[in-house]
Amino acid sequence: MVDLSGGPDGPIEHGFSNSVFIIPGAIIFGLSAFFGWKLYTSLKDREKKREEKKKLKQKKKK
Repeated sequence: MVDLSGGPDGPIEHGFSNSVFIIPGAIIFGLSAFFGWKLYTSLKDREKKREEKKKLKQKKKK
């Protein structure tokens, strides 16, 4: 549990559950991983298409 008290005689006496920080962190991590994976696959597909075009051009020249 996160304790945000202001000290022994501080006026703030709030306590937050760790889930308040863990759940948004997990969501952000999940979204980052998802978009990173999508970026990786799109770059791999683009590279694969370029190589296929290159091979087709070489076959046409021969």
